Amino acid sequence: MRRTLVTLCTALACNSTLDVDVSTAVGNRATRSDPRIGFAAAKQVAQALFAPDPPPQATRGAVELARTVHPPRNAEELDELVTALRKGPIDEVAGPARRLAASERALWPEIRVKILAARKAPKGDYRSLLAAIGGDVPNRYGHFALAWKNAHGFPVKISSDWFEDLLVLPRGRIAPALAGVYRDCVMQAALVRAASIIGRDPAYTHDVVDALLDAAYLHEGTFRDEVGRALVGVGDEAVPVLVRSAIARNDRRVEVSRRGEYAAVILDRMDRLVPERAAAALAAEPRRLAALFDAYGEAQMGEAAALLLEHVDSRTPAVRRAARGAFAGLVDGPPPKTVSRTVRLLGGGTGLAQAYLNHRQRAGIAIRDALARSNSTLLEAPCESTRPDEPPAPGCAEQPARHYHAWIDWLDGRRAAAQASAIEAAAQAGDPDARIAAIDRLLVESPELADTEPVAAIIREGAAAALRRGDAARAAALSRKAAVLLAPRQPELADTLRVQALLAEASLPTLDRDGRAMLLGTATALRPDDPAVATAHTRAERADADLPNDRRPQMAIGAALVMGAFGCLAGIGARRIRAR
Repeated sequence: MRRTLVTLCTALACNSTLDVDVSTAVGNRATRSDPRIGFAAAKQVAQALFAPDPPPQATRGAVELARTVHPPRNAEELDELVTALRKGPIDEVAGPARRLAASERALWPEIRVKILAARKAPKGDYRSLLAAIGGDVPNRYGHFALAWKNAHGFPVKISSDWFEDLLVLPRGRIAPALAGVYRDCVMQAALVRAASIIGRDPAYTHDVVDALLDAAYLHEGTFRDEVGRALVGVGDEAVPVLVRSAIARNDRRVEVSRRGEYAAVILDRMDRLVPERAAAALAAEPRRLAALFDAYGEAQMGEAAALLLEHVDSRTPAVRRAARGAFAGLVDGPPPKTVSRTVRLLGGGTGLAQAYLNHRQRAGIAIRDALARSNSTLLEAPCESTRPDEPPAPGCAEQPARHYHAWIDWLDGRRAAAQASAIEAAAQAGDPDARIAAIDRLLVESPELADTEPVAAIIREGAAAALRRGDAARAAALSRKAAVLLAPRQPELADTLRVQALLAEASLPTLDRDGRAMLLGTATALRPDDPAVATAHTRAERADADLPNDRRPQMAIGAALVMGAFGCLAGIGARRIRAR
């Protein structure tokens, strides 16, 4: 033993430093020595190190949800996650909570039930727990104390993301008596986040927004602040639904009216309460803009009258129809009731005065302004004003409707004349390709012109011109386009054009034998008794049998035969048109 110590002391004296090799590893010995497992582990580490940074606008909640691997796939897995949140180790609630927040759309009915479920603990317990993260809980009057203090310069902490702040809350700050309340807050925040993501799907938006508006006042409004952020998170898809919900703010029932008021508050928070601001935000999305106009018409929002008139002649058919229908709802039908108020006169007496303009009067002012700018000859003489307690003069209540329909007729006539002029200009172009290009531009701007006969005739002429110069692919494409345009009005001629397209495609030299046989078989199925189709089919098969080993001569012969059948069909189509 003494000799060993002397040897160790000598080694230490000769070397001022002691070299120590420390090796760490995870797993058993077999796992550490397996090169494939080591390579897979190194690959995971490299991917984590060199992963691209998330976009700056992404919130940390969205980034975490994007990394979720196993969202629940059915109701059973959803219930298992809820059970894990309620009864599992409190230090491990983050995993089930993130999975719950990433639930798929198919689970929305189950999520809706859980969001609107009643809470057993009193509101004071929730307030005490949420105070640890700066959660703003309204009092019984709906007043948010933390938001008020923050707006008036008090240094208070306010949570803008309850879900993430609850998950990182130190467990030492959770009183044992409030552990159940903490679990329920985490679960509710996860469910609300899942609803916000699911609500971006147009198929679920209406139901999700309705459920969140109901949840805003559940349990005395405990979760209203987080629910409001979830509604904003749904985005512009929720705007038409919120507009419809805001109608109820004038309802005499307290529960219904406050729900409508909250919908208006969310619209204001999204900067979508003013119609012009909402329409400007949705201008690049015709579907959402049309849905917004439909909502304004249903809500009979007189403030949107001037905005609707700006889009009644829109180039987008869906937007134009929605704007016209919404404004017609403002001016048609029975006159609305006029709300009056009592005013004190100078002489000491009292009288009645109109409290505010109704939607019919706002629409009347808007249409008069539009007519004054565009066509003042359509304006009628102004109706005499009447007292609020007296019925309007005969014909005055219907004057906005008369103005509107006369203006729409004038707009439609002007558009029809412009379209006819554009079609005539396209038809006058010398080159068939130039005529087709002009018609394509016209159809993009005015899709309703697809139902007119001159447009289809120009496209058919382009197909014939392509056939004459031997461009079978373009002839087939134009024949199919003409068939689509003529199908609603002339289905037989449309079938003829489809057969012509099939024969033209069958004549392409790059087509193999099986592809040509399939095209000709489809043409035979469309016109089984047509001799021209049968002849083209028979001659193509004979050409294939005669030259089985030389593809190019074979295809040239097939092209010539099919082109001849194409000309026959064109003559048949012309004779059928003359017969009609």
